[in-house]
Amino acid sequence: MRQVFALAALATLLLPARAEEPATFRQNPKEWRSQGGNDANWRYSPLTQITPENAGKLQVAMIVSTGALRGHEGAPLVVDDVAYFTTPFPNEVFARRLAYNADKILWRYVPRQDPSILKKIGGDAVNRGLAYGDNRIFLSRLDTNLVAIDAKVGKTIWSRTNGNPQIGETSTGAPALFKDKVLVGLSGGDFGVRGHVTAYDAKTGQRLWRGYSTGPDADTLIDPEKTTHLGKPVGKEASLAS
Repeated sequence: MRQVFALAALATLLLPARAEEPATFRQNPKEWRSQGGNDANWRYSPLTQITPENAGKLQVAMIVSTGALRGHEGAPLVVDDVAYFTTPFPNEVFARRLAYNADKILWRYVPRQDPSILKKIGGDAVNRGLAYGDNRIFLSRLDTNLVAIDAKVGKTIWSRTNGNPQIGETSTGAPALFKDKVLVGLSGGDFGVRGHVTAYDAKTGQRLWRGYSTGPDADTLIDPEKTTHLGKPVGKEASLAS
């Protein structure tokens, strides 16, 4: 059977009310605009309609088949009556109206990626989700390309290469949006690659900074006094200590 992506009855509770849109999604628990729900990554909803008494009565509201056979690990985002979700390789993105009997895909983003990349990963070619902000969907593809997609029509706004798959650098994680910056990491530890976190300007795609997981403080960008381990400052050049 083809892998299917199910949006259960819980998704219908995330439909935003037709009132004035709040200033931030944190003020509207009926939306789900980031993988963790909010900047603190709560990963749970403060909505109270589902209780121990009625949880057993939940039923499937809709099922959407993506046609992808690998693992689906990214949570859908819900913004203004629309669900946005991604697939494992080749990392397609779907926008679907969230309403009863609204069987309509608004748009579908289909990237072209070299299938030889699949030889450069240590596990399944999954994708752990999307980020949203300023009417844009942000996707980190397996080939490390970070893509900004117009949330209304599904067209690419900009794309930036964040690594080199030929040396084992890939991407399965979800980007994160903080104010005007998109942060994205790197996969490939199975192949000994040097990991990093990079910030891009959400509007233009310009690379702003990059912090590596190992190396001198100038590369890791850590503060040796404010960065702690077991409550104590790690000290200068901690990553280089034997």
